[in-house]
Amino acid sequence: MKPCSVARAAAAIALSAALLPFAAFAQSLDLGGWQLRQANSIQTETFPAGTLIQPGGYLILARYASRAQFETYYGVTLGTNVTFLTHANATTGVPQINGDEIFTLVDAAAAVIDGPTPAITTLGMAYHRDDPEAAPWTSINALPTPGYGVEAPDATASGVVISEACDATLGTNAYYYEFIELYYDVVSDGNAAPVIEGTSATPTAPSYTDSVVVTTTVTDSDGALTSVVLKYRFGTASFTTLAMSPTGDDGFRAVIDPLQGNTNLDYYIEAADDDGAITRDPAGAPTSVYSIWVQGPAVAGKVVLFDHAHGQDAGTEGNWRVDDNYPYPLPATPSSESDWIGQLSSWAFELYTAGHTIKSNTTPLDAAALLGVDLVIIVEPQNPFAPEEIDALAAFVRDGGSLFVVANHNGSDRDADGWDSPSIFGGYAIPHISVPVGDDVETFCGARFGLHFHVKDEGDNSITGTFANVDTDPSNPLINGPFGHVSAVIYHVGDVMALWPTANPDLTSVAGHIWKDGETGNPDVNIAAWSRYGEGKVVGYGDSSSCADGTDSEPHASNWTEIGSNNREFFLNATWWLLQNDLTGVGGDAPAPWGIGLRAAPNPFNPSTRLSFTLPQGGPIEVAVFGLRGERVRTLLAGERDAGAWSVEWNGRNDAGRACASGVYVVRATTSATVELAKIVLAK
Repeated sequence: MKPCSVARAAAAIALSAALLPFAAFAQSLDLGGWQLRQANSIQTETFPAGTLIQPGGYLILARYASRAQFETYYGVTLGTNVTFLTHANATTGVPQINGDEIFTLVDAAAAVIDGPTPAITTLGMAYHRDDPEAAPWTSINALPTPGYGVEAPDATASGVVISEACDATLGTNAYYYEFIELYYDVVSDGNAAPVIEGTSATPTAPSYTDSVVVTTTVTDSDGALTSVVLKYRFGTASFTTLAMSPTGDDGFRAVIDPLQGNTNLDYYIEAADDDGAITRDPAGAPTSVYSIWVQGPAVAGKVVLFDHAHGQDAGTEGNWRVDDNYPYPLPATPSSESDWIGQLSSWAFELYTAGHTIKSNTTPLDAAALLGVDLVIIVEPQNPFAPEEIDALAAFVRDGGSLFVVANHNGSDRDADGWDSPSIFGGYAIPHISVPVGDDVETFCGARFGLHFHVKDEGDNSITGTFANVDTDPSNPLINGPFGHVSAVIYHVGDVMALWPTANPDLTSVAGHIWKDGETGNPDVNIAAWSRYGEGKVVGYGDSSSCADGTDSEPHASNWTEIGSNNREFFLNATWWLLQNDLTGVGGDAPAPWGIGLRAAPNPFNPSTRLSFTLPQGGPIEVAVFGLRGERVRTLLAGERDAGAWSVEWNGRNDAGRACASGVYVVRATTSATVELAKIVLAK
């Protein structure tokens, strides 16, 4: 039984439609910069620029549900005069109606437009304002009516008012559907706004080498058009404005060229007339847009294995899987990410569209399971890896495979077995959620790959925030890769990594790329980091929420394309880099394709060798030689250097001037943005 009756829903649809002719006679209002302030919980919603509310129409601000989920829950179909806004995260979204909540609407100059409302005190009820010209909220009942209509148009204008507030706290996860509704009551100004019809784009399934042609028809019944523009963007970038050319018979046309591949092309039309009335198609733009997928360049298909053998579907608020079919997701040829059922389906679908094979394992990882695999992705495991599995993964990476590990915060034990992902990625003998490490020895990510996730008492292991402290190296493919620039990522309670560059002799470089604010280059507080281990590569990240797309049967926020983040761009850039066949081992003929390219020649050497590197930007650098037990042998360079190519010589002697014994040594170069290592051999 839906909260709203069928008859009430039908009335809502009919009244929304009845108001549309009235909406054509006045200008839409941009609420950009306006705020809905929630007093008791000290929550504030600031509406983004371009948030239009139509005359005689509504703005519905939902707690978390998508428009489709919202309509299904309330049993309504919202009219085209409804602008719908929601949040990527249920826990931070406004409204949060927990009792005694009071709301006030202010404009961009902080002037009070409406409110304060009465305190919302009755749980599970909807508060209605039946007459916008009257201050009292005259109806409190159990029948929410989103988009129902406050009154028929009359000669009195109230402007924008708060017309309904719904506390949907009854039932499992019902609070996702709490909402506040604003109604725009105006009097006709006699001007008919432009009408946009028949918008379409060809081709409907473009490749990155194509051009997309957008056509539409725009008319104005009582005046002249002053502009018709196309607004478009790729992925989550800002919108670009492109003037549309008239084609005759009220038609308009624009060409988008060049295209970006392996991403969505979003677009909408905006038309204005000589009286200043503005119409957008679709009506809710830029919140609602037309969207088509642009196929990227063909690539040599690789095999990507998402691990699903370690409790990744345990508990709630998770289910870190691509699909519920194994080893291959079904259908085999999906048309969208929603064809697969899992929090990781968007990530996997984008890899599929790039030509890669997606599979999952439900048995322990061993040489047979890893045969033919190019990249293993492990997201928030809940059950520990056996020592044999850790050895198999280490051998897989050392021989040229790639690994992507994604943890969550300390204490994220979803199946209540005592283990969480930071302790599991540590490979400890016992979990360290509430017990410090002590003498327990790490055997997995830190010990093998130099990426140590913080556990009990190590700090910053349960943090939330937007992290815009990214590596500024323009050649860094994780930050400036083919899927776009990464300006920031968002954690919803995650962990950090410490870099252990001298953990073992198979490590050839370890570096951070995103840090906590104010901690650039700090080896102990990395949000995202990589390492090179033998001939392979590893990327680590500290919060599984960032790659969740919200489409699994278990509820979770959709953070893959979360507003204010480049979560999607980071994960896809990092995956792309992991799948590239570049030189990763020590002793090759060329430096690594990015970073500072630390290398030694000759190697092996006697009596001296020259360490060379290239700084992409000026700044501090230290170059030092260490023994395999981590002891410092010789500091070769410590100071500031300009961008460019540099080299320093080591004569095989320690800081005291004594000759060193034959053997293997590690050279570590540390800058403000990276730590790189080179293994060298002194052979007397």
